[in-house]
Amino acid sequence: MIGEILAEIIGEAAFGRLSRSQRAQLLTRIGFGLLGAFLGIAGVVHFSVAQRPISNYPMHASMIALFVCMASFFLFNVALHRRWRWPGVGFVLSFISLFITRILLGP
Repeated sequence: MIGEILAEIIGEAAFGRLSRSQRAQLLTRIGFGLLGAFLGIAGVVHFSVAQRPISNYPMHASMIALFVCMASFFLFNVALHRRWRWPGVGFVLSFISLFITRILLGP
């Protein structure tokens, strides 16, 4: 049943007749939200179990924070349709901290 609904939504999107039904919007939002959250969690796991940090420990921590905030943004704001600002602000701050740690501490 879910496969048929997803096939219908993808088919409508491909041929340009995507309806504005609430069910299609809900399934699309939840799908992309869970996909982004999964990719963010995969990034956290990847950088957490790395044998050697990227370059230095503050940069490694900034990269993990970036993926945590990305996963939080997709899970809370996209999938659950909440209007929380802290995941987006955290993402921007951790992205900026990547550059700052790279400039100040080097490779």
